[in-house]
Amino acid sequence: MEHDSHMTTQQPGNISRLRWQSGVTTSAVSDPRRHWWKVLLLLAVTAFILTGIWIHNRVEEALHQIISEDLQTILATDVAALEFWMGQERATVNSWAEEEHLRSMTQALQKRAASASDPAPELQSAPEQARLRELLEPLLDPDSYLGFAIVNSAGLILATAAADERIIGHQLSPQGHAGLASIFTEQGGWIPPFWRGQYLDSESLQEDITLMGVSAIITGNGNRPRAALLLFIPPEKDFTRILSIARMGESGDTYAFGADGKMLSDTRHLETLKANGILPDAPTVRAMLRIELRDPGGNLLRGYQTDIPMAARPLTRLIATALADDSRQHAVLERYRDYRGVPVVGAARWIPRLGFGVATEVNAAEAFGALRPLEIAFRVFAALLLVALAGLVIFSVIVNRLGRRIEEIKQLGQYTLEKKIGEGGMGKVYIARHALLRRPTAVKLISGTKVDAENLSRFEHEVQLTSQLTHPNTIEIYDYGHTREGVFYYVMEYLPGIDLARLIEEDGAIPANRAAHILCQICGSLGEAHARGFIHRDIKPMNIILTDRGGQLDFVKVLDFGLVKDMNTAIEHTVADAIPGTPPYIAPERLSNPQDIDCRSDLYSVGAVAFNLLTGKQVFEGKSSMDIAYQVVANPAPRVSEFVAVDAALDQLISDCLERDPDARPQSAQAIIDRLQAIIGGDTWTQADARGWWDQHPEWLGKNAEKE
Repeated sequence: MEHDSHMTTQQPGNISRLRWQSGVTTSAVSDPRRHWWKVLLLLAVTAFILTGIWIHNRVEEALHQIISEDLQTILATDVAALEFWMGQERATVNSWAEEEHLRSMTQALQKRAASASDPAPELQSAPEQARLRELLEPLLDPDSYLGFAIVNSAGLILATAAADERIIGHQLSPQGHAGLASIFTEQGGWIPPFWRGQYLDSESLQEDITLMGVSAIITGNGNRPRAALLLFIPPEKDFTRILSIARMGESGDTYAFGADGKMLSDTRHLETLKANGILPDAPTVRAMLRIELRDPGGNLLRGYQTDIPMAARPLTRLIATALADDSRQHAVLERYRDYRGVPVVGAARWIPRLGFGVATEVNAAEAFGALRPLEIAFRVFAALLLVALAGLVIFSVIVNRLGRRIEEIKQLGQYTLEKKIGEGGMGKVYIARHALLRRPTAVKLISGTKVDAENLSRFEHEVQLTSQLTHPNTIEIYDYGHTREGVFYYVMEYLPGIDLARLIEEDGAIPANRAAHILCQICGSLGEAHARGFIHRDIKPMNIILTDRGGQLDFVKVLDFGLVKDMNTAIEHTVADAIPGTPPYIAPERLSNPQDIDCRSDLYSVGAVAFNLLTGKQVFEGKSSMDIAYQVVANPAPRVSEFVAVDAALDQLISDCLERDPDARPQSAQAIIDRLQAIIGGDTWTQADARGWWDQHPEWLGKNAEKE
C-alpha cells in the first residue's frame, strides 16, 4: 500500500512536466503560466517593499509618540517634584518671616538705619544682629541653608549670617535691586541660582560659589511690607539632585535654564564637557551658570570648532521654543543640536512663577535607535528580501507546528492533561490528574518559542524558590521538568476558587472583618518568605486566591513567586531595565531605586490590596502605567476613610502600610497580623460567615483561578 501510494503521487507530476517541455518545443508563448512565477515574485518583492515602508513609517510614528510621552512624563515628574520641594522651602521661609521676634528686631534695625548717616557701622554693631543669628541658627546647615539676609525695600542689607557680616549696611546693585522689587511685588518668591557677590556692587564676583534663594516678606503695622527675609540654598544639593531623579536612557539629561539661556543646574555630562575643553578641568567648576544653551553649529565632542562668539549663537531649538511660549510643555522630536552640538530630542517648559524653566533631553541616536535595523534592511539587495520572506514563511510554519505540538501533548510522565483552563503570553495552564494518586493538579506549559535561556532560568528559579516555602497559604509546587519536545512545565496544586480581583469586581468593597481574615493569611505566607530572605514583589489581587482547603472556606493561597528576589544572593531573575510588578501595587522605593528594597516593599503592596478590598478602588488610578507610577512616587496615598466608613485604627494601619518612607511602615508581616487581630478583636470572620457567602456563589469552587 505504501508503494502504490508513492507511485500514484509521482505519475501526475511526470505528466505535467512532459507537457511543459512539449510547450517549449512548439512555441515560446504557448503556455503563459510559465511566467507567472516571475510576476508573483515581482508582486511579492513589491508588496514586501511597500509593506516594509509602511511598517517603517508606522513604527517611526509610534516611536515618536512613545518618545514624546516619555519625555513629557519625565519632565512633568521632575517639575512636580521640584515644585513640591520648593513649596516646602516657601513654607519654611514664610513661617520664619512671621516670627514675632524676627519682625520686632527687623523693625529696630530699620530705625537704626534710618537715623544713621552711615548705616553700615551702626547696623553691624547693633545688638539685634547677635539675637537674629541666635534665632535663625537652627536653619544654618551646609546641606540646607548656607546663610540668610534681611533686606529692606530700598535694597539696604539690614542683617546677615555671621560669615557675611561685612556686607551689612551695603546696597544691592541695580540688578539685585530689580530682583528685590519683584520679591516685594509678588510677596516673596524664588531667586534663581547666581554667583556669590553677583547682586552687590561692593563685592567681587566669586565664580566658584553658586547660591539660590527663597524669600518672604516681613510685614510691619497694617501688614505693610517692611523688609524681605532671604534664605540661601546650595543649588548643587537638592535642586540639582531632584532634577536628576528622572532621566531617559543612558544619555538623557534634565536641567534648569534661565531667561537668558544659561543652565541653572548641573548636568550628567560634566566630566565629558571638561574632557573636551568646553569647561575648565578643575574640581570646583560646575556647569551651572557657565553653560549657555546655544547651538554651536557642529558637534564639539567630535572636534568641531567655530569662531562665532557665544552671544551671536542662536539658542538651541528646544530652549527658544520654551521661552517663546510659556503656556504649556513643548516636545521637539525633530533632531536639533544641543549646547554640545550633539543631535538630541527633548521636552521643556518655562515656569513663570518660578522664574526659570526645566528641560529634559536625550541623544537622538539613542532615542531612535530602534529604527536603525529597519533603515539597514531597506538597503538590502532584492534577493535578500526574498530570502528573508522565505525564512519568515519557514519560521511561521515551524512556530505553528510547535504550537500544535503543545496542543497535542496529552501525557507528561505520570500526569494526564485533561482540560485547558488558562492561556497567556508565556504558555498554557491545564487541569491534569496524577496516574496513581488520582488527585487533580494544575500544569503550566511554557511555549517552546518563548523559552530562551533567560526565561528558562527565570521559571526554574520560580519553581525552586516557591518549592522551599511550606506555609499553608503559599501555593504548593509538586514537580517540574521538560518534555522531549523541549517544552518546560511545572506541576502545582489545583486551586478551584476566586481571586481577589474577581471578588472585588463581583462584590465591590468587602466587610472589614473578612478583609482582615484575608490579610492575616497573606501576611502569614509573606512572613515565611521574608524570614527566608525572599521578597515576592508582585503582591496584587490577581495573585491571591480564595479557595476551600480541608473544609476551611475563604482559605487564602498566594501565587506567582515568579518575580521573587532572593535577598541572600546577587542574582535577580527579571527582564533587563524593567521594574517588575504591577504599578498600582508597587512600592515607591522600587520605582526610585529598584535595587535598594527589602520586605517592607511587599508590605506596601499588602496595604494597597487592603485599600482595594475595603474601598473597591485602587490606591492610585490613571490613564497609563506611567501615570500611575508617577502618582505612586509623587503623591501621598489617600486614606480608606476618605471613601468608606472604617474603624480608625484599621484606617491608620493601612495608611501606615502605604507610607512612602519604608521606615514609617510596619516593619514585618507579623506586625501587621498583630495589629489586625487587635483591631478586629471579637468581630472575626467565621466559617459560618464564609459558608454563607460561598453558598451564594457555589460556581467558583468548580472553576480554577490559577493565573499566568
